[in-house]
Amino acid sequence: MVRSVPKKDKRYVAVDYKTMASNAYAELRLTLAFHGKSQQTAFDPRFWKIEHQDIYESICLLPRSHMCSPHKHIDIPFIVKNEVKLGQGVVDIIEAKGLKGIMEFKQDWNEEAILQFYATCFFAKDKARTVHWMTGGECLSCTFERFADLLGLNGAEGYSIHSHAANGLALQPKALAPLYPSGHASKAVGTSTAMIPKYAFLFKCLTWTLVPKSGDYISVMNFAIDLMLEMAILDRKLNVADFIFHEMHLASYSQGCSLPYGPFIQAMIEDAFEPYIQMDCSHKVWSPRFDNKKKAPMPVVAPPSMPVVSPPSRFEKFMAKAQRSIFNMCKFNAQEVVNHNKLAYDRVKLYKDRLRALGDTEVSDDEAPPALALPVLPEFTFPEAGYKDYFAESPTHADEAGDE
Repeated sequence: MVRSVPKKDKRYVAVDYKTMASNAYAELRLTLAFHGKSQQTAFDPRFWKIEHQDIYESICLLPRSHMCSPHKHIDIPFIVKNEVKLGQGVVDIIEAKGLKGIMEFKQDWNEEAILQFYATCFFAKDKARTVHWMTGGECLSCTFERFADLLGLNGAEGYSIHSHAANGLALQPKALAPLYPSGHASKAVGTSTAMIPKYAFLFKCLTWTLVPKSGDYISVMNFAIDLMLEMAILDRKLNVADFIFHEMHLASYSQGCSLPYGPFIQAMIEDAFEPYIQMDCSHKVWSPRFDNKKKAPMPVVAPPSMPVVSPPSRFEKFMAKAQRSIFNMCKFNAQEVVNHNKLAYDRVKLYKDRLRALGDTEVSDDEAPPALALPVLPEFTFPEAGYKDYFAESPTHADEAGDE
């Protein structure tokens, strides 16, 4: 653990390494060795050099969709069971290239620990290929051989892609042409969707393990091109540990991409760091899903039939007019009642206000509220025409007898 921490100089201005030229940044990372007796210059005890602290703040904490690249381990038994559907020959490639172990490797990881690793890691050029980094304020290290053992791999066997790369550079996408069916469009070279099925599916598996991605899952770029070409050569194994170690080294030079290999780095941290670390990223399983159920066709619903409406009869028209007249009469009466009540309320309120202003309980005749008169409502006479028998002036004898 770090014992002494220099006090922060208020005059210090942090460096934004995101804006530095990529070549200059790569050269800087080669000089940030701290495993010797160098002086600690960082204000934050989690880092050794002030450059580590600025790299962490300006690059590792850079907002992006994923701080660490998403990883999943592969369900190999599922692939073996459904090889015909996924692409005949996929299982042979996985076994021939020695990919089964790393694809099934499972290890949850802590995102903060991975960010600290990439901010402080230094890959020494010694014979043991030692990598140095800091976790929780402690300076840690791990050799390449130990790293391979932690992943269950043999780092001394197999073909090394990066060691055989011309000038240390990856191939161009056009080199992937042998992985496509004959007669394919040249513009499709460099994408996995147009590949021969077994290679297309294999690339999906690799994007969750050896060449993790956080966005574009179709384009084949950088050393993923060399890796996919190696999948077509079945007579030699791939040095998987060497490929991961080199890619981890190259990722430390990145200035904006998601940081890969969280599960593999966490295994190395767990081996070298004794205190308990709470894992916050789950290493879930990935297996393709097949939708064999055909969607049932939507039922054809006949449009609703419009009801046939016959024209109104003369009686219906008469009843409609009568009902309209009754409604208008009721509406008029209700409105008159409302207006009358409002007028009465306003007059009483005005009268009370005048009494309060005078301060006298004696009320003279001229101060009395005016009399309120109900409005005279219009009279509605019943149409007597056609009903003379019901409105005769003299009643019948039967009626007189009944009255007596």
